[in-house]
Amino acid sequence: MSVLGTKKFWKPALGASSSQTENQILKNTGYFNIQLFAFNYMSKGDFWQDTFGGSNNIALSTTLKFDSGTASIEAASIQDVRKVPTGNNFNLGVQRNIAVKVPANAEAISLEVKITEVKSDDLQAKFDMLNKPEFQAGLQLAPVVVGQLITVTSLVKKLFTDSDPKAQLEASFAGIISNASEATPVQSGKLTKGMLIVISTNDGADFTEADETKFSLKGDQLYHNNKVVENTYVLFNITFEALKGINEKSNWSKKYNEAVSYLDKIIALDEKSEIEKIFKDAKDMWIEGNALLDADDTYINGEKSNIKALMITNIREKYNKLTRPEISAPTVASDQILKGITGSTNFDTLKSALPATGNLFTQPQGRKNN
Repeated sequence: MSVLGTKKFWKPALGASSSQTENQILKNTGYFNIQLFAFNYMSKGDFWQDTFGGSNNIALSTTLKFDSGTASIEAASIQDVRKVPTGNNFNLGVQRNIAVKVPANAEAISLEVKITEVKSDDLQAKFDMLNKPEFQAGLQLAPVVVGQLITVTSLVKKLFTDSDPKAQLEASFAGIISNASEATPVQSGKLTKGMLIVISTNDGADFTEADETKFSLKGDQLYHNNKVVENTYVLFNITFEALKGINEKSNWSKKYNEAVSYLDKIIALDEKSEIEKIFKDAKDMWIEGNALLDADDTYINGEKSNIKALMITNIREKYNKLTRPEISAPTVASDQILKGITGSTNFDTLKSALPATGNLFTQPQGRKNN
């Protein structure tokens, strides 16, 4: 049975503002994550299945495309494959990331989701093969991950092209990332934090003019106005992080650490010119690290600037620590210490002041009493 239509709704995260405007993700402000939270399949059978019982083999797939204007990266995955008894409302919590700390600097994020019915045993085997963790990596912009995504995406696309399985739900969402916020970003396809609800209106309620504030979750199950939603649907949880943090495994982080460690050579040096050269070399390494960081597309420009400032501060602080003159305690003659205690350099005076311990002090030889 083909899909007649789908509807999209939005629900704010637990404890978050109910305003779409306050939850809209703006360009170059941080990083977003998209999680396939759960899906529900309303399994409808044919005459024979309804009469004698039966089941449907279904496959859930997602495709996420990152388009920055200069680069386009696509990640397609088979997220779940299973046999579902007909005449049942089947719900499954997935909670799998399909986008991980992706910088919000793209022109748009295109999200597609399909729930298809698989009829062929041969086709079922191919879907099962791709329904494994090693083929379900979330979209990331790191080069090593991008290479894997390209391979898996081509396999998934070929599978759908060759087999043409029957779709039960098929929907897309253009998550546009804009510079300015607006009143209803979800309705105009803007990427927004919270729960994105995609419902097939082929079976079950049609949700015409439905009040989306009436949607609620109990575990992985979707409710509307306190009633279980028995349509086929998919839930996506979209979250946001302002900072990604330093990737210690990156080449630029290693170069920055090399610059800081290089300053240790100062410990064995005395000549000012040699010390200053070590400092200059460390700063040159910092510049090299900056170039590597600038080439890292997984970070937004704002955080890149913060990292550069932090690293040069670390270099300067270590240099100042290693070149700070040692402060030694001043030497004071013993008679001056005695004078400070008693007002006199005469040991007899101290004996009189401290009768219990004065006998332990010995008059220094060769010194005359005042």
